[in-house]
This record gives sequence, C-alpha cells and structure tokens, in this order.
Amino acid sequence: MKLIDLTTQSMGWNNPFQTRTTNQIRRIGIHHSATNVGSQRIFENHWRSLGWRNGGYHEIILLNGDVEICYVPTVVTNGVGDHNTDSYHIGIVGNFRVNGAQPNEAQMRSLLERIRFNMNRFAIPVERVLGHNEFENTPRFNHRSNICPGQNMNNLRDQLRIPSVGTPPVENGSNANTHTVRSGDTLSAIAQRNGTTVAELQRLNNIPNANVIRIGQVLQLPTNTNSNVTMRPVNTIAVGSRVRVNQSAQRWATGQAIPNWVRGQVYTVQQTRNNNNELLLAGILSWISRNDVSLV
Repeated sequence: MKLIDLTTQSMGWNNPFQTRTTNQIRRIGIHHSATNVGSQRIFENHWRSLGWRNGGYHEIILLNGDVEICYVPTVVTNGVGDHNTDSYHIGIVGNFRVNGAQPNEAQMRSLLERIRFNMNRFAIPVERVLGHNEFENTPRFNHRSNICPGQNMNNLRDQLRIPSVGTPPVENGSNANTHTVRSGDTLSAIAQRNGTTVAELQRLNNIPNANVIRIGQVLQLPTNTNSNVTMRPVNTIAVGSRVRVNQSAQRWATGQAIPNWVRGQVYTVQQTRNNNNELLLAGILSWISRNDVSLV
C-alpha cells in the first residue's frame, strides 16, 4: 500500500466550506464510488457539477490498493448529507451494488489498515464505523435507502475486531487478563486492540463513564482476550510502542519527504530494523528514523 498525499492539491483544500477540530470526529463513514475506475481527480468533475466546494472523501482506496489522502481531518467533506461535521469519510473505488462485486484483496487490506489507523487516532470504537446507508435519515436525505457502500458492514466490523499486526500489546507483567492504563489511552482504544467492547470493559470494571479512566489504573479484560503480555523498559521503543512523529521530522528513513499531516500524529511501531534505529509505522507503513519520533 502506497499513500499518495493530495492534501494540498484536492479541490477546495485551502478554502474548505467548513472546518472542525479532530475532537469533533466521532464516526468513520465507508463508501463505494459506484464506478469501475476512479480517483480524486476523476471524481472532482462530478463533485463540481453538484456545486460542492470540496470533495466527498478524506481518503480514497484505489483499485491497486494504494490510498489517496485527499484532505486533512479538520476539513469537513461531503460524504453523508447532514452528518459530515462529526464524520471522517473513506471511499473505495468500485461498484459493489451489482452481481455481488466486492473490493479486491489489495483494497480490503488497505481498507482494514486505514480504518484501524483512523479508529486509533480519533478514538473511535468499531461500533461507530458505519456504511453510508447506516447513517440516520434526515428531513433532507434518506440515507437508509442508499445501497452504498454495497458491503456487509457487520462482516467488516467483525474483521476490525481482530487485532492487526500493528496492534500494541498489553503492558502488564502479572496477569494476561488485565491492562494498566497508559498515557494517551482511551477506553475505546483499549477495547479495540483487545478484541472487546467499551460496554464490556465498563461492566467488568464498574466504570459508569467511558471517558473517566486514570493513568496507572488496572483494568480487567475479558477472559477470551487476544492480547499478548510483554514487559519492556518504559523508555525503550519496540514493536507495539506508540510514538509521536516530531514536528522537526523532514524525511522518511527511505529518503522521501514526510507529509505535513504526519507530523504530530501518534502511530504504533509495527517493525524495527538497523539495531532499532529505524521504525516501521503501522497504518502508513513507512520507515522513520528513531530520532524523528518520541515515545508516547
């Protein structure tokens, strides 16, 4: 999967109709293009004909599995009428409403990786990953009658509940069914990477408010958790560590320029090499120098 940065090229990127803070993002919307080919450039002519000032998707998954990053998260795009201020939209090129067509293997790999990445950075639980036709109807729009995205969203959400290669391990040395809350943890993120739900964590730990957890608190996990327990020194970066890309970072370890939207974001280390001096960041699958990140 290659990420193609169009955040300073897509229509309306520098004069969006509406902006927001990332804290307002509460849902991820999944779409299909209903076309056999496509890209941001191809779709823009259609969107302009509708009178839109900017496009419909934050990300577009192309036929070969590459991903166009079209807008930074603070730009509100036109994915689902009357539901855009709190939604981050991912579109897949393809027409999945005829003859049982589905995304190809490369697209599915990219789709799962990008959804997991965005769930993590916006603290969105799997239950709020919705197909276009799962958004509520409004007086102006009948979304429930829309076949988009043409996929079984329950199956997709089941796949998202399976931890990926880049899922951070639980850092606790005493009990495989507990998790010690770390800086930056949210209950939804803990639930997602441990294959459970926020409601189950609340029930097991008698937590009335999902937003009230404290650093150092030990949470009980379900007995069927898929987590692996590891011990490592607090300041050591290893596979599973969460790191923030420094604002001063300029180039990937492979030499390409680091896009502006990557700086300041938190990623999980999926792999290391060169005596731990280079790190592969999950979600964007890019190698970065150890000196260009900070441990979260």
